[in-house]
Parts: sequence; structure tokens; C-alpha cells
Amino acid sequence: MSVVWPEHFAPNIVGVSNGSSGLSSVCIALEAWRRGLEVTFSSHDLQRYTISDGQRVVEFNYSRPQSITRQEDYEKLDRKSETIKILREHSIPVPRGVVLDPGKVSAAELREHADHLGYPIVLKPDTGSFGQGVSTGLRNWNDLKSGYDRLIRELSPQRIILEQHYVGDDYRLLVVGDRVVGAVRRVPAHVIGDGVSTIRGLIDAKNTLRKKNPFLASCLIKDNYEVQKCLTDQDLKVEDIPGEGIHVTLRRVANASAGGDVVDVTDILPEKILEAAVQAVRALPRVVVAGVDVLYKADAETGENTFAIIEVNSRPHIGVNMYPSVGEGRDVPHVLIDTLFPGTYRPTIPDVRTLRFNSGAVGGAIRSGATTKVTLPKIPAHGYPYRRRLQYNAQTTRSAADRLPQVALQQLAHSRGVAGSVRRTESGEIELSVAAPDKASADVIARKVAEWSGADPVSEVPWRGPVSTTFMVFQ
Repeated sequence: MSVVWPEHFAPNIVGVSNGSSGLSSVCIALEAWRRGLEVTFSSHDLQRYTISDGQRVVEFNYSRPQSITRQEDYEKLDRKSETIKILREHSIPVPRGVVLDPGKVSAAELREHADHLGYPIVLKPDTGSFGQGVSTGLRNWNDLKSGYDRLIRELSPQRIILEQHYVGDDYRLLVVGDRVVGAVRRVPAHVIGDGVSTIRGLIDAKNTLRKKNPFLASCLIKDNYEVQKCLTDQDLKVEDIPGEGIHVTLRRVANASAGGDVVDVTDILPEKILEAAVQAVRALPRVVVAGVDVLYKADAETGENTFAIIEVNSRPHIGVNMYPSVGEGRDVPHVLIDTLFPGTYRPTIPDVRTLRFNSGAVGGAIRSGATTKVTLPKIPAHGYPYRRRLQYNAQTTRSAADRLPQVALQQLAHSRGVAGSVRRTESGEIELSVAAPDKASADVIARKVAEWSGADPVSEVPWRGPVSTTFMVFQ
């Protein structure tokens, strides 16, 4: 099973430590910044930022262009029950359900509602994300009571939803403007036995792979209550060794944030489901981008396809469609910025896909209190066409106790329009990565490092790594 991610947003460019929400900010801002738009961050967690073309300014809250849509419209989306009500009024398929106030409903009334809807049943808070507090496939009153007590104890929701358990696979469709730009099938957390490893070992191995995925790195499989319950239902423990090819379910909820896998299905999902997702977003005033959650079941015998929309998220994690476990990741930022800032384009400068900004430095500057806002510096028109990596022999450099001349090097690099970094490797060598408008400017920095180290470079090779528009000195 192969996977391809958008080439302009490779893991070494966007990083794997921003979290699923921060990843949305980084990717959207990166696309805008590369196009020459002005990007300004105003929160250390990258949640709030603006993008401007000099005439239009769009304020973002992670992936949500919130200056376009009124707060009351977003609040409707944040309440799952309100969204379902609106969709039902527009004849869009949704599950049957009821909204309850935990402070007023008795155990007998809860049971009566469940009996009326019919088991299996779904229990979830009316607000929230990441699948927190969601229990699916509750088969009887004991399951429901246990899930209800845990939900109240852990989240204390003001309102809860009791909902018909709609049988079908879980899909997330991302709608931007008037079209679906990506669709994935979300598979509940699981492992496949190899006949040798314990379930715990299989989880560890799968988490190792997830850590390489920019989106899934923050969505590891955790050995928690839900996992233990799933294993108990299968008469298993984490110390057991499942046979080769045996599928072991770890969670019932399919969210990637709960350890689930993500399979891209953009090109094969039935057209009527894509159309329903777009219609659902159109039913919600002034919403530009939204994640539409769909349960869909294809009946191979009858040929009938049934589906229901269960949620619409106004601040979707676009990484789920960009970085699937299997299949083709979709270039969501490209479509989003095209939609919001038509007439802007990606530059044609060489290696533009390797240009990035330092998100850690941006967040750190705001967190420190040194500033309340950070506007990203413009990318030079030349795009740093001359890029080299030089190595200075450790045997002839100064001792490890000597510090690199940080301020002097940074000032010189800035004056010559040079980006890159210089660092001392574990073996004591000096490594210079330099991106410059021309060879002459790069040579100025190279000579300065040679002067300080007392050695000429012993190797020089092309450098095609990530380039930030700063020069960093790592001691």
C-alpha cells in the first residue's frame, strides 16, 4: 500500500511537531507566504494569523477564515445538534437522535430515549472535537450507562446527543468553496498480527510509523480505557501475541486523532455523496471551508448506497486530507488560497517547494513577550538559487570550547541576503549550509567561517534541504 503526500509540503518542510491544528496554520500560511502575500501571526500557538494581499485581509483561526463568517454562524456549527437540525431542514440525510440536558435527564428517561431510538446507539457531547467523549456501537443499557457515566465524569458536557448508530464506514470530506477537494476513509485504530509480536509491540511499531507523518505524529495510539475495553471485548490483553494476519481492533471510533488510519478515497467516492457534502456546507451561511463527516455503506448485493452526514466541522484539520496513511494526499492549501485570493499564484522560482519559515521562532518570539505579532519577511525575488553545503575538517578547527561567532555571522549573512545555517557536528566538524542570490555572496560567508575555524572547506556539495529566510548559528 503506497502513499504520496503533496510535494510542496514535505515532512522536512512542515515538520512533525506542530500538532494537527498547528499543522493547518503552517501549511496555509506557507502557501500564502510563498505567493508573496503578507502573513502575520498573533498567537504563540499559531492559532491566530492574518493573510493579506494589500487590499483584502482574511483573519484565520487555524484553518477557519473566521473574518468571512460571522461568529454566530460558527457557533451553530460548533453545536452538533444545531448543524444536524439545519441539514435535516434541507433534506440532507442525517441520523435520528435526541439532545439531552445531563442535569435534567434521569436514568429512566435516558433509557427510554435509547429504547425508542433502538440499539446499537451513539453517545457524544454536543460540542467538541478529536472524537473526545464519543462512544459508538453501544449495544445495550449497560454499555450506554457506562459510557454516559464516563462522559459526565470526564467532560461534564452541558448537553449530550443520543443518536441512532448508523451502520457504515466513516469518511471525512473536505469542502472548500463549492467543491470537495479531498475525501478519506477513516479506519478505527487497529493492528495486524504477525505471529511473533505482542499487541503492545505491534502498537509501538505502528506508532513509530505514525511519528513520521506530519499529521498522524500527534495522533498516536494510546493504551487507554477505550483500548483496554476493546481488547477485553475480544478476550485479549496487550501481552497477547495475535496470529499472522489477525486483525485486532483497538478503538471503535474511527478518528485519526484516536489512533485511526486514513485512506484517501477522493477519486472513488460516489458522486452523490460528494454533492451532498457540498450541499451541506451551502446550507450553512458564509462557510468557506468545512470538514463533512459521513457514514457510508455500499451494499454489494443490492447495489444500493446509503449514507448519512453526522457532523460538519468549521475548523477542520486539513492534514487528514494532506497526509493519509494510504493513497494520495491532497494539496489543500493550494485550493484554499486560490479560493480566497484569486489571481495569486505560486512563484516559478527554482526549488520554491523547499522554502519555509521558522514556525518555532515565530511562536517563541510571541510566547516570550518580546512582541505580540510577527509578520513573516518577504521571500527575495531570486529565491536563493545558489545553494551549497560545505564541511570544514574537524582536525584543523578550533576546540569545541570555542563558540561560533553568532552575531557577526548573522549580521554578515543579512547584509549579503544569505540564508542557511552553520553548526558543529557531533564529530566536531563545522558544517555550513548556505543559500544565496549568487556564488559571490555565498563565498563571503564561506571565507568568514574559514577565517574563524582556521581551515578551508574539505568538501562542497549542492544543498537541496529546507531553506528559511534567516541565517541560524547553532552552537
